[in-house]
Amino acid sequence: MKKVLFIAVLAILGLGKVNAQEAAFGVTGGFHNFTISLSEDNASASESYAGFFIGVFADFIISDKFSIQPELQYAAVTVENETLDELIIPIAVKYYVAEKFYLQAGPQFDYVMEEDSEGINKFGVGFLIGAGFDFTDKLFATTRYSFGLTNRVEGTPSGLSSRFNTFQIGLGYRF
Repeated sequence: MKKVLFIAVLAILGLGKVNAQEAAFGVTGGFHNFTISLSEDNASASESYAGFFIGVFADFIISDKFSIQPELQYAAVTVENETLDELIIPIAVKYYVAEKFYLQAGPQFDYVMEEDSEGINKFGVGFLIGAGFDFTDKLFATTRYSFGLTNRVEGTPSGLSSRFNTFQIGLGYRF
């Protein structure tokens, strides 16, 4: 987990040097849906769990149309009366379609923080897509879906894969 935090801090600090005059920082939070998808050959199954996320972000303006927004989020969902905690690092490239409406895409890294997660690959990579709307210069709403790209079950037999997908909808505030 220390490695994940270190990489997140380096990414945020490194991007901050790109164009520090055009950066905004803030907080975000909202609804978080976590889906475990299992597939083997032609059969598949999935199960979803609801929870919340909170986080901090930096928004680096590249041009009038583009910005990069790395985040560090904590997410929690309830799975069979137990809480599953995740550390999530989305790095969204935002493209403004209109003055206040944008589309976003990019990589998303996550780390399952449970101690007793034997047989689960704790670190995962996904690809996020989403959209957002700036109500004001400070307040915005966003929605995202991340497709898990990493097989999360260690030592699986050939043909069996498990992916973690997430859906988020939330509000953010820029300082």
